[in-house]
Amino acid sequence: MTGLEFVKGDIVVLKSGGPAMTVESIGNYAEGLARGPERGAKCIWFDGGKPQEHVFDVAVLEKVEP
Repeated sequence: MTGLEFVKGDIVVLKSGGPAMTVESIGNYAEGLARGPERGAKCIWFDGGKPQEHVFDVAVLEKVEP
C-alpha cells in the first residue's frame, strides 16, 4: 500500500501492532513547521478513554478490513 489508498475514515493499525486508529487526514506533513513525514496520515484513537492523535508515515500503517 502506497498511502494513496488510505482515505479519511479508514481504520488502520501500525504494522508493528497497537490499537486500531481512524485516519483523519492524509497529506504532506513535511512542509512548514510541522516537520512530519512527507506522506503522512493523521490518525486518531482512544487510549483509556482519552482521545489521542499523531501523524504517522504511511509506510508504517496497514489498513484493517472490517
